[in-house]
Formats: sequence, structure tokens, C-alpha cells
Amino acid sequence: RRSSRSDDGSSPRIHLNQPFVYFGQSYSQIYVNHNGHLTFTGPWRSFTPQRFPINGSRDVIAPFWTDIDNRERGQILYKEHRSGHILQQATQDVNQYFPGLNFRAVSVFVATWHEVAYFPETSTVTTFQAVLISGGRYSFVLMNYGAIDRTTHSIQIGYDTVHSAHHHSIPFYFGTDADGRVFQQRSNVNVPGRFAFRTDTGTSGPLYLINGRRSPQSDDGSSPRIHLNQPFVYFGQSYSQIYVNHNGHLTFTGPWRSSTPQCFPMQGSRDIIAPFWTDIDNRLRGRILYKEHRSGHILQQATQDVNQYFPGLNFRAVSVFVATWHKVAYYPRTSTVTTFQAVLISGGRYSFVLMNYGEIDRTTHSIQVRYKQIQYLIKCIF
Repeated sequence: RRSSRSDDGSSPRIHLNQPFVYFGQSYSQIYVNHNGHLTFTGPWRSFTPQRFPINGSRDVIAPFWTDIDNRERGQILYKEHRSGHILQQATQDVNQYFPGLNFRAVSVFVATWHEVAYFPETSTVTTFQAVLISGGRYSFVLMNYGAIDRTTHSIQIGYDTVHSAHHHSIPFYFGTDADGRVFQQRSNVNVPGRFAFRTDTGTSGPLYLINGRRSPQSDDGSSPRIHLNQPFVYFGQSYSQIYVNHNGHLTFTGPWRSSTPQCFPMQGSRDIIAPFWTDIDNRLRGRILYKEHRSGHILQQATQDVNQYFPGLNFRAVSVFVATWHKVAYYPRTSTVTTFQAVLISGGRYSFVLMNYGEIDRTTHSIQVRYKQIQYLIKCIF
């Protein structure tokens, strides 16, 4: 179907027969906005790209966000495919770029900006696509680039979510005097002119879903005692409680205020998991969140991750505790922004810790990133 000819316009509301899962949110509608982006809850006229992360109130997929005018040149087309060779092509592409998932596409939504012009340069010609692929519990976005004309407009390419819990910006493309040949040569999947991202639960990047109960805002503080419905076995010790300490570490027997990292091994009296032990202050910026998951897609994601990283165990997660330090600041530099996670995974006789890192700001602070058992260093992560 062809969208109307209008500057800064949008398609009407498009019903999706197969809902598209976008970082935990399931959408049955979508809007193809003329200025090179897709939104889900309503049309969006914005022609001035902003750098991701926006920290805004909408989910956005932006294959080529810039000032586009299709009134005199080009077509903006969209279609949801539920059968035929497009599904076969999408299935093949996803299994090539993301091996091991045994993926099968059941829906492919294709939005194409075909030979459109930049405003007000009506002689320019630019072609690109966003391809949204759904199948089972997985969803993916492909961004494809044909002939891209030169422009002095700023361009933003990537994706962003509500409050920027998940975001990705393709380097280089936000700026001026963009050379279209670069778009046709670059890729993250070794296919020139194509970028591919997994978008169902955030595994296009390393972070698990960011949600849960929020720890109080306090410098050198801690969460209250958190009861674990599934005890976590940590080098022979079984713990039914945990504390998320604001300065980037977890402890089990009580909160810990320490803001000055020490080198492991400490030969100390506590068990510690330290995804990013440094001096953090969440009073003015950021959130510290925690949640124990006992069902749903987070357990599926953890099961898949563990079996990929530790093959041969035939592992199945029964509990996943996620602690997220989301866009927190270093003390006393309140303008800094840093995001990281500790993910504690339990199942049967096995337990695992993942440490995930998003955007990490520069700092002159010392940082300790490891874990320690009482009086014995088991393993260094970095």
C-alpha cells in the first residue's frame, strides 16, 4: 500500500495481523512516518533527528530519520507478508545472522521509502527500508539501504525505546554532509547496506529487560532486604536473600555502603558480586531496579544464553534475578550516565552470574569488576 504524498506526513494507522514484540511491548499497530521512522502508538511528524538515546516517551525505529519530502518524488510503501517467498527469505536471513535459534518467520512487515527526496532538494533520490520480522518469541529489525543521495541534513539511524531503556545508534550517521556510498558499504552482518538487530527482549544489546522495584534514592545506600523465592547457590552457600547496594555490588548477609573499591582477593568476611564497584550517586540521576523473574520470556532468554555460553549442560532456568543500575551518575559528577546489570540465574544444581554493560561514562574513579567468595578469589571477569 502507498502512503499519501505529504511533507512531514505519515501513513494511517496500520493494523498488524501478527503483533510485533519490541523489547517486551507487544504492538498490533504501526505508523510509517514519512521522515524515515516508525512508531507504534501514533504518527510522528518530526523531521529534525535527535541523537539516541532521547529518553523520551515513545518507541522509535529509525532506518533513516531526516527531513524527507515525497510530494513530488518517490513513494513510501508498506505491506505485512504472512506467506510466500518473503517469509522464506526472512527466515533464511535471520538464521544466517543469528545462528542457533532455529527461527521461522511467521510475519514480515516491510516499509520502503523508494526514491524519495530530501526537503527542499527535490532532485535528490534516496531509497531505504525497515523490515520487521516476527516468529515465535523472537522479533528482528533489518535496515536495508539502496541508493542514498548526499545531503547536508543531519541523519539518525538506529532505534530507541521509552525512557531509552534500550537504544542503539549506528556510528557516523548523525552529522552533516553524509556520503551515501557509506550507507551502501557498511553493515553489522557482513552484508553491505544491511543492519540487523534482535528486538524482542533486548538481546540485540547485552542488557536484559529493565524493570522491577526501584531502590530508594540515596548516596551510598542500598535496597532493603530482598527475599529470593528461589535460593541462589553461590559457591556452596545457599542464599534466600540479597541486597542491591548502590555503589555497584551485591551482597547476601546484609547491606554494604562501600564506595571505595578494593582489589580482589580481599580475604574478607562477605560474599560479593561486583558488576561495577565504584562511587555512584543516584540521588539526582538514574534508577536502581531489581526483580526476580520466575516465569515468562526472561527465563527463556536466560536458558538460551546459558546453554550458548556453557554448552552440554542441558540447562533450564527456573529463576532469574536482575539488578540494573540504569543511567546512574558517578559521585560527585551528576552529569555522567552509566548503565550496567548483574543477572543471577538459577536452575537445578547450577547457578550463573551474567554482568551486562550498556553505556559507561568516563571516570577517574577506581572500578572493581569481579566476584569474590569469602577468603578465596574464584575467577576474574575482566
